[in-house]
Amino acid sequence: MGPHLRWVGQVSAIVDNGSPILLGSRGRHRGHPFEVVGRLQVAYERGSWNEWFVHFADGNVGWLTDAQGQFSLLRAKDAKTTAGRVPPYHTIAINTVLVIDGVPGIVVDKRGASYQGAEGILPFAAEPGLQFFGVDLRGYNGEFMSLDYGYQPDHTQPLPYLGETIDLTSVGLQPLRRFSGWPHAPQGLKGPSTSRSSTT
Repeated sequence: MGPHLRWVGQVSAIVDNGSPILLGSRGRHRGHPFEVVGRLQVAYERGSWNEWFVHFADGNVGWLTDAQGQFSLLRAKDAKTTAGRVPPYHTIAINTVLVIDGVPGIVVDKRGASYQGAEGILPFAAEPGLQFFGVDLRGYNGEFMSLDYGYQPDHTQPLPYLGETIDLTSVGLQPLRRFSGWPHAPQGLKGPSTSRSSTT
């Protein structure tokens, strides 16, 4: 475990919201193997979602976002790529075009959200109820980007993440939870079987 990662165990209650992803699942994205090692459950005024912390075999880290059945895999980029080159959080408007690490993207969402629960290995302590701020962007060639402004959003040095929307089968993520009636379950899928009717 790297010097900036920590085992958090489980912090607060994780709500079973029907995610097929499991801690310890492994996959490969663009030739780079990765493992799911941690999970954040995040809530804001319009609902909640999961963010899974992933560790790549090349030493990089990132996040696998899991919201309403859509998944995106993002890798951390050097913070110098945005330092002083993007506006503070509160001045960014939806549909603004920003350039992140040389990739132009359109702002599609911005929100303040709070940690609801956490488990596994994470790069920081996710205290339940603590609010953080982020901006999401879509690129012109399928890219998905995120700017993490942290807890104090009035600055111009957010942490950047760059990736794309994925299908879990395309990255070979295994094992996955099985759900009755889940249309994306690959043949021969291994892992615990769960009925969606039992989730909240």
